[in-house]
Amino acid sequence: MTTMRTTLLAAIASVLALGAGPASAQGYPSKPIKLVIAFPPGGTSDYVGRVIAAKLGEYLGQPIVIENKAGATGLIGTQSVAQAAPDGYTLLLAPSDFTLAPGLQAKPPYDPVRDFAAIGLFINYPHVIVAYPGLPANNAKELIDLAKAKPGTVNFASGGSGGSNHISGVAFAYTAGIDLTHVPYKGNGPAITDLLADRVQILFTSLGPVEQHLKAGKLKAIAVTGPKRLAALPDVATVSENALPGYEFTTWYGLAAPAGTPRPVIDRLNADLRKTMASPEVMDKLASIGGDLTVNSPDQFTAMIKTEVARWQKLAKDTNLKVD
Repeated sequence: MTTMRTTLLAAIASVLALGAGPASAQGYPSKPIKLVIAFPPGGTSDYVGRVIAAKLGEYLGQPIVIENKAGATGLIGTQSVAQAAPDGYTLLLAPSDFTLAPGLQAKPPYDPVRDFAAIGLFINYPHVIVAYPGLPANNAKELIDLAKAKPGTVNFASGGSGGSNHISGVAFAYTAGIDLTHVPYKGNGPAITDLLADRVQILFTSLGPVEQHLKAGKLKAIAVTGPKRLAALPDVATVSENALPGYEFTTWYGLAAPAGTPRPVIDRLNADLRKTMASPEVMDKLASIGGDLTVNSPDQFTAMIKTEVARWQKLAKDTNLKVD
């Protein structure tokens, strides 16, 4: 009798345990959600994060509060999310920079795979190589030829060492076999300011922050680093078609949560992220960035993150690149 009673109680406990997960997931979210953007206000990350947060919050039925937690080229904010409670109420706007730490840091403060639960990639876009109008190069081939003719004299700005526009320049120089001098700034804004003043010569950046300067003729676009031309710049050739066949460098944004966040919560976020990216309002607001607005699954995003980590570890090793 005791054995039967014990077995019955165990069965009841098992059923209750199975029911607890879905029930708690169905109640999510029941309060505001925090989205950490690991970069200062005013840049591409901040713009993208705010566009996504506003619409995603509507679908989730709770406001998404933005917290700009900048510092150390994104490391501080990213680490803070890795250490947050895995309950779905703290999320990370995960840019491609997110995968760079293991390759660039001697002691990376987080592991993009181990410390996070991937929710989904939602935008993949190229960089545009922009220059001060006086630079004697108007496409990727001419830029490469200029750098080869005058080694070490061509410099490129970035929003900080270890960021995506820094790595974009390193990848381009490495593939082309040229020497470009890196000039880091504390954010993309100051880098663009000095480019406009002819204090630096080129910048690898998303289209959004420089589009107005291109239209005004204050800067010129030399090349697009993605696999195809941008609709907003139909006359600007890609690096691949003009100089380095097969070359491609794209950056991206996704959403991630602390490792251990319940899968039903991750799936709910992914489903509403898909609705968000299908919204004409969001598509219109992100059109200036260019690229593809496509949401993948949590498992696909996890696999992509692993591939990206390995990719940048190889580049860092091949170029002896470290950022501490």
